[in-house]
Amino acid sequence: MALKLEGIWTPMVTPLKADSEIDLKATREFVNRLIECGIDGLFPLGTTGEFALLTPRERGQMVAAVVDEANGRVPVIAGVSDASTGNIVRFAAEAKDSGADGVITTTPFYFGSTQEGIYQHFKLLSGKIDLPLVLYNIPEWTHTYASPPIVGRLASEGAIAGLKYTEYNLLRLLEFIEEVHGRIPVLNGSDAMTFTNLEFGGKGAIMGVSNLAPEISATLYDEFQRGNLSEAMELQKRLLPYIRAMGVGQFPAALKEAMRMSGHDVGGTRDPVPPLLEHEREAVRGILADAEAKTADRGR
Repeated sequence: MALKLEGIWTPMVTPLKADSEIDLKATREFVNRLIECGIDGLFPLGTTGEFALLTPRERGQMVAAVVDEANGRVPVIAGVSDASTGNIVRFAAEAKDSGADGVITTTPFYFGSTQEGIYQHFKLLSGKIDLPLVLYNIPEWTHTYASPPIVGRLASEGAIAGLKYTEYNLLRLLEFIEEVHGRIPVLNGSDAMTFTNLEFGGKGAIMGVSNLAPEISATLYDEFQRGNLSEAMELQKRLLPYIRAMGVGQFPAALKEAMRMSGHDVGGTRDPVPPLLEHEREAVRGILADAEAKTADRGR
């Protein structure tokens, strides 16, 4: 399958068993749920998927299970982020062997880099990875990011196939969209900015909240594409309480807890990410109840 990087993609949570081992059966079930709900693409092993807490073997198992279960129904981009360039290349080769349609990696983290260093890093990766390569900007977590001029330069040279931009910074989002001039798709990762990204020419979003509310997330994009902007905007508003719920405690603990409360148990988080405290669980429960009540009111 050729990589079609548009629409609503899910950066999948990694289901875990009670003993903290990855749950591949639940992963496969979750793949089917997301596809049935209209999600356009799958992204295992992102920040939401706790990629940095998984072993190399587990990362390979996760990608293989997602690709196999998706079975060509939607594209899959595998997260290959790592502090080591060599590891990124190895993870990408494994993803290709598993049948992934592309790979996605953050800018260098821990040791960091200069802007020119980030450019050279992605140029090196593009020459060594035999799959479409998506650049993942998430400066809150990596403490580095590829600037709009660097992303534009990489896009013009065909080194990257797309950009995921996760930061609540509208000015910078617009700068990225302007800089790439349509050469690559720009997908936002800050869930509350999805409608805005689409308005200004972005091609979609990789939305953590789509783990919790996949139907609303997918329909937002569909309504926008149909030209039903007021409906799309209303769906963006409906997602806001779910997005707020995800921010409780240490991410992604509240997301997984909210999914459990909503009837889709994917287990807890892996150490050292702490589970929610009781008052945090109550906060999540209250936010979800309020969201459900507002949805019911709109239906009357």
